[in-house]
Amino acid sequence: MKKLIIPALALLPAAMATAQSPVDAMALSQTELRGTARFMSMGGAFTALGADLSTLGQNPAGIGVYRGSDVGITFGIDINSNKTGWDGGNNTQNKTLFNVNNAGYVGTMAFGDNDQNTVSWGFSYNRLMRFNRTYTGGLSPMNSSLTNYIAGITNGVDPSLLWKTDSDGKQLYPYDNWDADAPDWMSILFYNSGMINPETFEENGHIYETDQYRGMWQHGGVDGLGNRVNPSSGSANFTVQEKGHVDEYDINVGGSVMNILYWGIGVGITDLDFEQSYYYGEQIDRALVPASPAGYQLGTANRSDLYSFKKVSGTGANFKVGVIVKPVNEFRVGVAVHTPTYYSLSSSSIGDTSFNFSPNFSGSEQTPWDDYNFKLNTPWKFMAGVAGVIGGRGIISLDYQYDAYGDMKLKNANGDDMIGNNNNIGKYYKGTNTIRVGAEFRVTPQFSLRAGYNYVSTSSKTEFENANSQSANGVPAGQNTTAMNISTAGFNPSYTVGHDTQSVSFGLGYKTGGFYFDMAYVYKHQTATFNAFTPFVDYDLAWATAPSAKLTDNRSQIVATIGYRF
Repeated sequence: MKKLIIPALALLPAAMATAQSPVDAMALSQTELRGTARFMSMGGAFTALGADLSTLGQNPAGIGVYRGSDVGITFGIDINSNKTGWDGGNNTQNKTLFNVNNAGYVGTMAFGDNDQNTVSWGFSYNRLMRFNRTYTGGLSPMNSSLTNYIAGITNGVDPSLLWKTDSDGKQLYPYDNWDADAPDWMSILFYNSGMINPETFEENGHIYETDQYRGMWQHGGVDGLGNRVNPSSGSANFTVQEKGHVDEYDINVGGSVMNILYWGIGVGITDLDFEQSYYYGEQIDRALVPASPAGYQLGTANRSDLYSFKKVSGTGANFKVGVIVKPVNEFRVGVAVHTPTYYSLSSSSIGDTSFNFSPNFSGSEQTPWDDYNFKLNTPWKFMAGVAGVIGGRGIISLDYQYDAYGDMKLKNANGDDMIGNNNNIGKYYKGTNTIRVGAEFRVTPQFSLRAGYNYVSTSSKTEFENANSQSANGVPAGQNTTAMNISTAGFNPSYTVGHDTQSVSFGLGYKTGGFYFDMAYVYKHQTATFNAFTPFVDYDLAWATAPSAKLTDNRSQIVATIGYRF
């Protein structure tokens, strides 16, 4: 077999066939509870309240509730605890970061009888999302290998299209972003590092490679001679590191009509920066590894490692409109609509592999940077809220919000729909329901206490959530050939299924003259399931599930706002 003539493959430039995937669209479209300390301490339930700098990014009509001007800034500390749990162990990573959550200004001009009609204008900065997590740990159980999955998507590709060097050692370049028939770059990466290998046959004393490939995992059973073949066994581990942010700059105008109807419109300009480092490794006993000069033998795959790095950045814009109605002083109703954020983004990524097995073979491969431009439309957002004033000293507010994640859209740089990806977005994701509850009690004219609760339902459809189960779609593993495969892209074949998110918050406020000072504490809890790769139909028609782990994200935020109203 030609590959085994080379004792070790050099680290040579390579590349990867990347577009974006539904999983990427979801990761880049998420937001979280952030804003001023008063806003966060009341769970973000301000759709019907207004008169807070955070409402410029929530319900633009909130700017119309202002009777004067406001300037303020909010600082925060994030204390993250990211836990990975798997059969037989767990690992926790902690990180603390400083943030500027919000800053803004609102100006107001009153006119008409009794100053009941106003026009307000303002701008604000809001941090919508902070990507800040590290997950690392083991994965179990294993009943197949990533190499088997890559072998499966490589079947049908002539080996001559994958080689980095020919038989004379001449450098080849099999990576082509522009040829629709070019092999998947993961196929090229795994082939040249020796992690997948073609079936071979001998004819007239020559050994030829076919276009059918095998990974290293064997499922066991009985061979053609009636001998029992034990299945492979092994373990896997992974590390995911993410950092970055989504910031929004809002420009709003609004006003009051007779101090009963409040209106507002706004434009949001967003800035996105996201980085992800990914590692996945397998160790397999009784692995199916290449034999020399041809065929396969059982060996030990000591290390089978995949590394990748991806950076996505760009800008976007959205439009917001809202109204608040106050029929009586004690009661308000608010509604708002946000268009999608229309992003123009660029992605830059790289990947490499390293591999060795006993007896005595090692291989490695690295890709060059791959640059890719694309467009993303995030979900539409619809929100409604009610708020009541009790006895002149208490406020209770309740919000509902719907985010249409199933309608996200990916497009290429020319603006053409990525039809396959967009169809899969609708298969994987659904709209989320957010419930926000807030309360405030004024203990004295200067001092207030606050509390809030925020709940966000999962965006994952049941079929997506259960795809990597042992009995997907109700069919036992080993008999399932129709269950859902999950589309990923680039050099990270993993995907994460997020579950419901809950936050509780508490806070206090103090004001004297025009100055105000607010503090809040927010505790957020979310779980998710990490899957190392998509489930797939393996060579023996077994429904092969990927090793998985439970992720738990616990985040504490301490937030302080200082401002002046005049």
